[in-house]
Amino acid sequence: MSSNEDEFNDGENSAGGYQKKRRIQRACDICRRKKIRCDGVQMPGNKCSNCIAYSFDCTYVETAKKRGPPKGYVETLENRVERLEKLLRRLCPDEDSYRKLTESLDSNWMAERPPADPSELIGTSLTTLASAPSQRPGKNTTVGIDYVTTSIRHAANEPIPLPDVEEETTLILADNLKRLELEPSEYRFFGKSSGAMLVHTALELKSEYTGSADLLDIVELSRKRKMMKNLRSEFWTSRPWEKSYALIEKPKHTFPEPDLAKHLVDLYFDCVNLYLPLLHRPTFEKWTNEGLHLSNDQFAHVYLLVLAVGARYSTDPRAMLDGVDSYHSCGWKWFDQVQMMKRSMLSPPTLFDIQSYCLAVQFLQGSSAPQSCWTLVGIGIRLAQDVGAHRRKIYSHKMTAEDEMWKRAFWVLVCVDRMVSSSLGRPCAIQDEDFDLDLPVDCDDEYWDNPDPEQRFKQPAGKPSMVTFFILYLKLHQILAFSLRTIYSINKSKVLLGFIGSQWEQHIVAELDSALNKWVDTVPDHLRWDPVREDDQCFAQSVALYSAYYHIQILIHRPFIPSPSKPSPLSFPSLAICTNAARSCCHVVDIQRKRTAALGKAKPPHMMATPQIQVRPPSHCSGRPR
Repeated sequence: MSSNEDEFNDGENSAGGYQKKRRIQRACDICRRKKIRCDGVQMPGNKCSNCIAYSFDCTYVETAKKRGPPKGYVETLENRVERLEKLLRRLCPDEDSYRKLTESLDSNWMAERPPADPSELIGTSLTTLASAPSQRPGKNTTVGIDYVTTSIRHAANEPIPLPDVEEETTLILADNLKRLELEPSEYRFFGKSSGAMLVHTALELKSEYTGSADLLDIVELSRKRKMMKNLRSEFWTSRPWEKSYALIEKPKHTFPEPDLAKHLVDLYFDCVNLYLPLLHRPTFEKWTNEGLHLSNDQFAHVYLLVLAVGARYSTDPRAMLDGVDSYHSCGWKWFDQVQMMKRSMLSPPTLFDIQSYCLAVQFLQGSSAPQSCWTLVGIGIRLAQDVGAHRRKIYSHKMTAEDEMWKRAFWVLVCVDRMVSSSLGRPCAIQDEDFDLDLPVDCDDEYWDNPDPEQRFKQPAGKPSMVTFFILYLKLHQILAFSLRTIYSINKSKVLLGFIGSQWEQHIVAELDSALNKWVDTVPDHLRWDPVREDDQCFAQSVALYSAYYHIQILIHRPFIPSPSKPSPLSFPSLAICTNAARSCCHVVDIQRKRTAALGKAKPPHMMATPQIQVRPPSHCSGRPR
């Protein structure tokens, strides 16, 4: 075949219509392998100047290598198939129905016959619903309810799904940009709607043309050419005054005595990190022993905030402000040294920055202005998104301590955001559809590192992990987030989601209750409520877990407590549910209070106030005289 046949296509379609001549620019085999510019198309006989100069045979035999599917593509498809099979099994639990459904799905089922009637396969449940059209919501309502219902069930049962092919392309883009940046210290994350995605598409096309399998080869080749040499520095480099944050004079920090510092650090890890495992203790202690807080200002902020939060649980007078005789001032002497809002908005966020926002929020939750936590946690989430901490890693399948600490920091921000937003009646800064990060690894801190690489991040069999609590706590707060977006959303949001009519509240509350019940069933034995449990850490985590469960149960049903002026639209006994949950929560917390008082220990935080609900007589709420 001549090279001309490769370069031109003069074909016509079967109907004899004319197709526009399309010129395919391609390099010869030698230039393609060397990844250099080829001018064979413009030369006589299609023999390029490079082959002529070095007496090579100028051939066009090798075909251009197309880029294969993105990494993880097959894995994503397999996960999709697995989820579909689970869905079919849920719809058709018995073998006969499942076989009848699968037999109808042959290769020509769409053309030969309509699909099987789902109501026949599932049973009488759908038939019963279909026979009551007067109670069925409208079309728009169904769409919104189905969306939220699926989300709630997913939060209760399913793991976080892998991204589809389009999402995976975005993650590949982010990873490539991280490796190709001009200033490696200033990496930022760019999503699929950004202009960077357009550049990525152009590089992909160029990659197909040159036969390169890696976009990095394209860029590295471009660096050596005139295109990169002629970059105008005024548009490609940062201005000196924009880097003023690097020239700021180092602050002078004041740290406590070593014995007090150790006491406060122990209190932080025993009373706070046990519930919200932000820090990896072995790494933190290694850095402090090496004196990193004396040379790195960002880590110094983390260290000072750990001292401040730990001081909340200390009875040592040295933890109080000088000249102030009040334990409410504990920790402020170290918190005041961390200027959260004076951070330059142009400096790239670091892991220490994100951890500092988490710790600052935890400290301010015990102040007289807890509403400031909502602002700080929102800033922390934005900073984490700025560097892509909210996205799943696409290339690295090897877990590292730094990656896991980033993951923990982001999940702590998400968790605190939902707690603070629910307590203040404000919207959350981020929703589940805005991130796809994996859950933290269910492994205690001491098992992260191991001489054997295969044993790293492996929890010993039979030993419960303290991180299991945090994972369950995150799943519980997924249900909380859905209740805030549905039951507590403003009217405009309800209309956008299609929540119109009188039936959607009944449906959503039923799904939320079902999700809570399924969540309770997943609690392992070492975290189930047992008032006489001997293990203090598991007991404390169990108290926090069940008090949060009762708190969210109250939040779901509280808007539907009937009153003489506003009867409840639901058939649920919302008042009885709230009353029982409040009593149960108070009972759990009271047992924990008595136990810690008897042991002389600091009371661990429950991350939310005990639900303040006034239990009124049923006769008052039903409108009957007392």
